[in-house]
Amino acid sequence: MNLQQKVWKTPDIECEGCVRSIRRALGDVDGVHQIEVDLLQKTVRVVFDSERVQAEQLKHLLEAAGFTPSD
Repeated sequence: MNLQQKVWKTPDIECEGCVRSIRRALGDVDGVHQIEVDLLQKTVRVVFDSERVQAEQLKHLLEAAGFTPSD
């Protein structure tokens, strides 16, 4: 297992519904261990196993859910 962490600024997080959407989009992905969504700071932090999933894949899932993550 090779745990890594990625944090994205996600300015379009506006409410608890957004938080739930993000958790749904990433929560079932094989290799994702932890998801933290900070509504006030508008960030998404994901701890994941880089042997099972890549940060770029997670970013694409966030985009598919309607968000605009940036580094």
